[in-house]
Amino acid sequence: MNMFFRLTALAGLLAIAGQTFAVEDITRADQIPVLKEETQHATVSERVTSRFTRSHYRQFDLDQAFSAKIFDRYLNLLDYSHNVLLASDVEQFAKKKTELGDELRSGKLDVLRSLQSGAKAPF
Repeated sequence: MNMFFRLTALAGLLAIAGQTFAVEDITRADQIPVLKEETQHATVSERVTSRFTRSHYRQFDLDQAFSAKIFDRYLNLLDYSHNVLLASDVEQFAKKKTELGDELRSGKLDVLRSLQSGAKAPF
């Protein structure tokens, strides 16, 4: 019993000592890296799109309807509570949401990049 008490006290002291030396790392907005287009992104997009459309266990066509689903999911990922992007911004990008499949196949991700930069603009 006495040994159990000593081990419990020692474990508690070690836990407290570990927390006192822990530093809370706060990331500021100026520390976040700025994403930019790199040459390999187009190649990666082409290869991943080709791989998914040919080899995915659930066959699908990358048509306009599927492109619209991708757009909706990406939009919800960027602005899940619908309080960052303006309705006018969403409408502007929604006109091109059926073209995402073609962009993914060709490696030109202009619509997705502009939507992402629009979501970061208020910050």
